[in-house]
Amino acid sequence: MPPSIDVSAAARFETLTAALRANRREDRQLILIDGEDDQRALTFVELERRALRLLGALQRRDLRPGDAVILFVNDNERFLEMFWACVLGRLVPVPIAVGISDEHRRKLFRVFGQFDRAWVYSDARTFERVDAFASTHDLGAEHARLRERSLQIGALDLAGAAGVESAAAADDIAFIQYSSGSTREPKGVVLTHRNICANLASIRTAARFTDRDVALSWMPLTHDMGLIGFHLNMLACGVTHAVMRTELFARRPLLWLAKATELRATVLCSPNFGYEHYLKQFESKRPQGLDLSPVRLLFNGAEPISAALCRRFLDVMGPLGLRASAMFPVYGLAEASLAVSFPEPGSALQSTHVDRAELAIGRAVRALAADAPRAVELVRLGRAVPGTDLRIAAEDGAALEAGRLGHVLIRGDNVTRGYFRDEDATRAALPGSEGWLDTGDLGFLSPESGDLVIAGRTKDVIFVNGQNWYPHDLEGLAAEVPGIEINKVVAAGAQVPGRQGGESLVLFVLHRESIEAFVPQARELRRVLGQQAGLEVGYVVPVTRIPKTTSGKLQRHALARAFEQGEFDEAVRALAPLLDPVAGDSGSAAAAAAPGTLECLQGLCARVIPDKRIDPGTNLFEINLSSLTLARLHEAIDETFPGRLDVMDLFDYPTLQDLAGFLDRPAS
Repeated sequence: MPPSIDVSAAARFETLTAALRANRREDRQLILIDGEDDQRALTFVELERRALRLLGALQRRDLRPGDAVILFVNDNERFLEMFWACVLGRLVPVPIAVGISDEHRRKLFRVFGQFDRAWVYSDARTFERVDAFASTHDLGAEHARLRERSLQIGALDLAGAAGVESAAAADDIAFIQYSSGSTREPKGVVLTHRNICANLASIRTAARFTDRDVALSWMPLTHDMGLIGFHLNMLACGVTHAVMRTELFARRPLLWLAKATELRATVLCSPNFGYEHYLKQFESKRPQGLDLSPVRLLFNGAEPISAALCRRFLDVMGPLGLRASAMFPVYGLAEASLAVSFPEPGSALQSTHVDRAELAIGRAVRALAADAPRAVELVRLGRAVPGTDLRIAAEDGAALEAGRLGHVLIRGDNVTRGYFRDEDATRAALPGSEGWLDTGDLGFLSPESGDLVIAGRTKDVIFVNGQNWYPHDLEGLAAEVPGIEINKVVAAGAQVPGRQGGESLVLFVLHRESIEAFVPQARELRRVLGQQAGLEVGYVVPVTRIPKTTSGKLQRHALARAFEQGEFDEAVRALAPLLDPVAGDSGSAAAAAAPGTLECLQGLCARVIPDKRIDPGTNLFEINLSSLTLARLHEAIDETFPGRLDVMDLFDYPTLQDLAGFLDRPAS
């Protein structure tokens, strides 16, 4: 195992404030992209000036050092102004994704409840939705307390004096990073200035950043790759960088590389699913004028990486100037302040094929030929970044030699010392006195290169569309469906043959009656998961038995493996035509064509969602549409009826009939 590299020679700041001060430059910009023709630039000097003005408004509201400020806002400009106001005033920023479902609002209340003195920063429209959620979920006392501590965009006093800075120490909390997916018991990773600044120095060295780089990201600022990797790191390196709204990428992915061309960006990023999302649109529309020759690094992380998808993306983009060596598969996690391992910049994509049946802790990994029946291809993720120690460990924590599968442990100044007010979770992640943190992942070091290879995870986290989803949370949502009980429904992620974009979500439901009797439950499960969590359920599978351990724990992975091996294919095939009749299916009469707005909406649906039959009364959340598909539908409607429909209105008017009535209302 290679030793850690001393990063003392690299630029390393003690605090984020020091990083901002050192890069107070008029010739470096933060570019905020909200649309094709809607973008603005702030110099780093102006960003600091705005943050101090906002800090003054907070101090006039009696916010004090140590208070938490929950950033519950989609606007990247407002987010970053408040983030830096908190940093400069030694407040504790707590980013939380706004999302589009009730589960995100539940998470807001749960996180808010963990703090003694917390404030919530958001806009009027979002607060209205929080108010409505609280009124229908019996949250009177909690809601009153939250509203008492609300900081509304546009309602803060910015006319007074600039704020007074409060100097931070290296071991003060810089911010708290909560999990990116849904969770009923949110865990907040506590990151100090020392943690983050150590990792920023490591990233700069390992990826060879210079102030001549130009970066572009569409990752949300509530995600560690978006905030730490593509804002804090870029600012600390003196790099001009652009931040595109995440929902803009979801609706119009082709803008991503169009903007990269316009900016002559050298560094880009996306999780695995984003590359697939982009290719789907690119292959149907083939935009002109792209030039990707300046791009030197394409960061690929945040979820399991498909080598086949990486190769396809490079092949398709190669004629547009993208170098084959640009793909940069990385490994990291919030507990490490982001980065754990990077490959050598400029090296070709590397992978290894191993026997999936031989992947057991402590056992030597068996290499196979690429075309062997039991071969699984795993991407090599490089070596530990400077300053981070990496160990592959047996069950007892002892180090394993290269080529043996074990728990991935990390240690270093960049590694968190625990979770906010969660001693049990902290002890589980940091069980010993030597400072090793258990990432929850399983992996091995390549005997040939020493590169880290991630093979799976001990945690039951499901990776769907770039977010982590916890099975027990989804099972809890599923249990809201009549007839579904906890421990009689299992959520798991499974690899589907021919699908390269990560996992599919599979729900296994205990059911011993006919397939036909199962259909109403299956439809309702898909609707609830779609509406409450914004997730597309890949498959709902009836099972006659749910395997459990002797202690009663659900064996989710046993069901997922059985699904991947085809044990439920017959049930899936029988259920598919009953759940998803397609347009023109003789089993259903097509609705008569309606005039005007309704007819127009039906035409848009036929174009955007050609594989679904959508009648005027069809509930869009009952036909298993993903959040990305809903975003594309909203984009199409907005092009036809500009400015008249917010994406959140789809939840209030879920049928085409309802939408048409809303759009046809006279303007007030």
